[in-house]
Amino acid sequence: MTRPSPSARTASGFAYANRVTSFVIAVGSLAILARLLPPSEFGLVAMTTTTVGLLATFREFGLTSAAIQAAKLPNEDRDALFWFNALLTVAVTAIVVLMAPFVARFYDAPRLVILLYLAGAGFLIAGLATQHNALLRRDLRLGAVFAADVSGLFVGSLVAIAIARSAADASAIVFGSVAQSLVSSAITIWLGGWLPGRPVDLHRHLKLAAFGANVSVFSILNYITNNIASILVGYWRDAVAMGFFSRAQNLYALPVSFVLTPYLQVQFPLLCRAAGDDEQTRKIYGDLLRLIGIVFIPMAAILPFTAVELTHVIMGPQWTETGRLFAWFSPALAALGVVGPFGQYMTSQGRVRELRIWGFGDFLLRGGGSAIGAYYGAQYAAAGFSLATLFLATPIIVWLTQRNGPFRIRDYINSSAPGIVVAIATGAAGGTTSFLCNVGPTSLALILAASAIAWLTAVVSIRATRTLLFGFIKEDR
Repeated sequence: MTRPSPSARTASGFAYANRVTSFVIAVGSLAILARLLPPSEFGLVAMTTTTVGLLATFREFGLTSAAIQAAKLPNEDRDALFWFNALLTVAVTAIVVLMAPFVARFYDAPRLVILLYLAGAGFLIAGLATQHNALLRRDLRLGAVFAADVSGLFVGSLVAIAIARSAADASAIVFGSVAQSLVSSAITIWLGGWLPGRPVDLHRHLKLAAFGANVSVFSILNYITNNIASILVGYWRDAVAMGFFSRAQNLYALPVSFVLTPYLQVQFPLLCRAAGDDEQTRKIYGDLLRLIGIVFIPMAAILPFTAVELTHVIMGPQWTETGRLFAWFSPALAALGVVGPFGQYMTSQGRVRELRIWGFGDFLLRGGGSAIGAYYGAQYAAAGFSLATLFLATPIIVWLTQRNGPFRIRDYINSSAPGIVVAIATGAAGGTTSFLCNVGPTSLALILAASAIAWLTAVVSIRATRTLLFGFIKEDR
């Protein structure tokens, strides 16, 4: 593995501290809220967050990536990026407010109007700190990001739980998200130590917006692709079905947030700086794929044996349907171990036009699989999304990556092979233990223990993964 600079090693430590702490807070609050609110209320929250999340991609407009990817970013460019983002934030917030009655009518859920108004307030607050956050990440000041993210999440969780205890209503979670945005944004701006100058000649900086536009198209299409199943389940079924489905999606996203996101916070700027150096790019990206491969692919191998009981432990037995849906995300989880950082890789190489074009293809393949499945029910929606991700989208992404770049097919094979071997050992141990044990929390503990032992044994037995893992641990110390 390429040795990062001391600042990168420190940043990596803060990134993982952020994710570990955030993971504990997020899972803890989910466990409490899942026992205080019924699935129908979580369905209303999902209807709110998918709407606001889609519009958030317009607010971002790829400007965060533009700030991080740029080789040089003088003060006037920083100011311009802030004002572009501020204008978009205000405009999109107005759209949220105007769209609220139509979204409520779409889902046949009148309560969505007030929820979207509340969410719009949090959207506006968070948007004003977006570029401050991007600059902190660009400079690898992830200690400040850690303080802002964790403080906001902690306060937001406390607010949500406090309101949910007195009123079992979806507004508890939305109020919590507003509190989280307020605290995180205030700390981000304060620790960033930077205030933008007044907007001057913004048209001279349109090249930054043009770069961001290509990234934004991909982000928007990718968001729709990942959420169209949830939207259609809510439209064709009801808030209860959407509540079950959205919680399954959230559980599927937890490993991404816990493992992939913090590592990318450090590796993405490094990939941007390595652009043009083929050997360095192959080294950084290859090590990144190898590391996430030995985590995500084995995790996917044991998910079918653990999903339902794991959901019971986290959320309670009333969420059994979410556990069944969660199990169907196993193929998509495996795909993340092979091509998870594809978007960041393409952006770091300046290949944003190809990324934009792929966004349309991805929408047709994975979004189409999700939509067709959603017509027949939530489990079919999860299956359609997951199978299309692994068997249709992944091979095309591999081909696109190596088509005009330094990372070739053989590099993908070398990076993915260890994860597949480790997954076979882990899945065999988990599956055998599951077959021999009765269903219940004890069975879950035994399956996880057997899988963990098999995983560690396989990783240590393979020289490439042993060197990678020990090197990674040493770097994070």
